[in-house]
Amino acid sequence: METRPFGKTGVNLPILSFGAQRIVDEEGCNEEQAVEILNTALDRGIRYFDTAWIYSQGQSEQRVGLVAKHRRKEMWIATKAWDETRDGARRQLEESLTRLQTDYVDEWRLHNVSRMERLDAVTAPGGALEAAIQAREEGLVRFISISGHGDPHVQIEALRRFPFDTLLVATSVLDHFIYSFAEEFLPVAQRLGVGVVGMKVFAYKVLSHVADRALRYALALPLTTVIVGCSTLAQLEADLEVAESFTPMTGPERLAFFREVVPLVRPENMPWKAADWDNPVEWRSRQEPAGFTE
Repeated sequence: METRPFGKTGVNLPILSFGAQRIVDEEGCNEEQAVEILNTALDRGIRYFDTAWIYSQGQSEQRVGLVAKHRRKEMWIATKAWDETRDGARRQLEESLTRLQTDYVDEWRLHNVSRMERLDAVTAPGGALEAAIQAREEGLVRFISISGHGDPHVQIEALRRFPFDTLLVATSVLDHFIYSFAEEFLPVAQRLGVGVVGMKVFAYKVLSHVADRALRYALALPLTTVIVGCSTLAQLEADLEVAESFTPMTGPERLAFFREVVPLVRPENMPWKAADWDNPVEWRSRQEPAGFTE
């Protein structure tokens, strides 16, 4: 599988990575199946594993930990804190380390910072960013990250405030058409040499019927890697088949794909960019940060 540099971390990563949100009971994946999927991913060359403190009340982290206990040196583990405060985020990190059965994570991420108000909270005195900086100084965290689903302006503003090592952003083909991280954020990240991971590749299964092309679209963006969630071994193997034989779409292929999927660009299909995630009937309003300068 092709590998690419991960920003300034000094590490190269395979273009396909593993999103562990789906290896949980509520997705029909039991513990034995989850362990098999994770081990297969490692055996086939995947190295990057993304999870979060909040996923299924910790079950996602716990299942990653079952494999990390035996294969930690093969894995780059990224997890996330939800709490906006320094003390709350620190407690979540400690719980994550316990579940993951490791004494450090490669990447700790401030989770779903998609509004300026949340960015203000996590970067304020006593905010979660302070916990991340302290944890890095203590060796509990190697690199500090932030994620955003809704508005690239928020992530651009985040980079004005702090030199995050990496970012996780929404880069499905549907995201191309509304508040586009591909168009607006990735050029900034490239100029700064920041490592970027893509997510939402299949748009919560909305793009399942065109999964191979949806993955090819995302893999062709100027990202280091993309995380894909799966709850079955067959889904993982299908994703690996695309990544292991990856070739970018031609211009006409890409145009035809855009025309095919653009009718799906609706708030109900993209709740992460809707005004109300639980009732996605209209797009969120745009938030303008101050002008970005390097």
